[in-house]
Amino acid sequence: MKKNKLGNLTTIRKDIQKTQLFLIISITIFLSIGGAFINLNFNNKTLNHNLQNTAELITRLYSFAQNFSQDELCDYMDNLVQDLSDVDVISIVDLNNIRKYHTHHDLIGTEYDGTIPDFIIHKSYFYTESSSGPSGPQLRTYSAVFDANGKYCGFIMTIRLKTSISAVTTRILILFLIVTVSAILVEIAISGVLSRKIKKEFIAFTEDFEGTKFLVDSMRANNHDFTNKLHVILGLIQIGQYEKAISYIQNISIIQKEIISKVMHTIENPSFAALIVGKIARASECNVKFILNEGTCFRNSDITLPSEALVTITGNLIDNALDAMNMDTEKSEKELSLGIYTRPDELLIIVKDTGPGIPDEIKEKIFDNGFSTKGDGRGIGLYHTKQLITSLGGSITVETQVGVGTSFMVKL
Repeated sequence: MKKNKLGNLTTIRKDIQKTQLFLIISITIFLSIGGAFINLNFNNKTLNHNLQNTAELITRLYSFAQNFSQDELCDYMDNLVQDLSDVDVISIVDLNNIRKYHTHHDLIGTEYDGTIPDFIIHKSYFYTESSSGPSGPQLRTYSAVFDANGKYCGFIMTIRLKTSISAVTTRILILFLIVTVSAILVEIAISGVLSRKIKKEFIAFTEDFEGTKFLVDSMRANNHDFTNKLHVILGLIQIGQYEKAISYIQNISIIQKEIISKVMHTIENPSFAALIVGKIARASECNVKFILNEGTCFRNSDITLPSEALVTITGNLIDNALDAMNMDTEKSEKELSLGIYTRPDELLIIVKDTGPGIPDEIKEKIFDNGFSTKGDGRGIGLYHTKQLITSLGGSITVETQVGVGTSFMVKL
């Protein structure tokens, strides 16, 4: 009788292991395909945006070189192309459709017979489209050129060849493939170790059905846990942190997929989004629940701020909140919530924690240079944060209650 039970339990264990591996591999492949699709779309949008910004820069620089001789102009533009890694070809065409400059010098002085840009429709005098030219299929940005008197005198084409774009796409797909295979191999190894452990547990609970049920539930929890880990990898890949994604596979921790997805869809600034994803990971390591408030949305079109300022302000406030909660040993459940909201010419950042709060006697000192309750060599984070906010014309306020928590609000 016991032998039959052991045989049945072994069959159940193998079925659970097969199911787990099937789910893991299926989820990994599904997330990788979805992540690759999202990343490629994001990369294409970023490429268009960067190419247009680069075209605007080139047009401004060319305004200083309009009166150069042909040789001087060639040297000037050649050096410019070499310094711009995301540009393959620059072509300058005058009012008579003659190429004043072209990256391929044999085309200089020849007639341009391609598409003439319509700056009447595109009133910004900059626009990007896919086209084809002597160098092959390409993504090109047209930019209007004006002389010193403001008179239209031609246009510049800033070109990224489709072969270069395809090379970037190939690298992304290869990286996704490497991450996918690595994730599957890691989980297979973990699954093998877990399987042996489960075998011992099944034998120990041979006479106890509840023990068997417990092990099945444990398998389900492990599968859900691994799904969350895959979501973190996808989030890191979406913001371009490929090496961190590979490192994370080797040093796995848990981050909620919903939060990662929310960051990527609501924070347009890549550096800012990367910071938040990193802080979510740190919060998880500190056993702090990280909450991204509903309605959070940062749009680059609403407000123009240096990425470094956004990263410094928000990063310091989050670190301060995590440090405060780490010092609070009485609370078992700790939460940090972050809200970021923009509208035209305005930004609001709210960082709220469930730490010990700030006593009234030191509340007015927290922004003083060198003041800290955490020991010597501290007390500069909040000071520099306030100085930076003030230099940007903003304000920072704090609300706190001892034993409940603290909330910092930044308005810019």
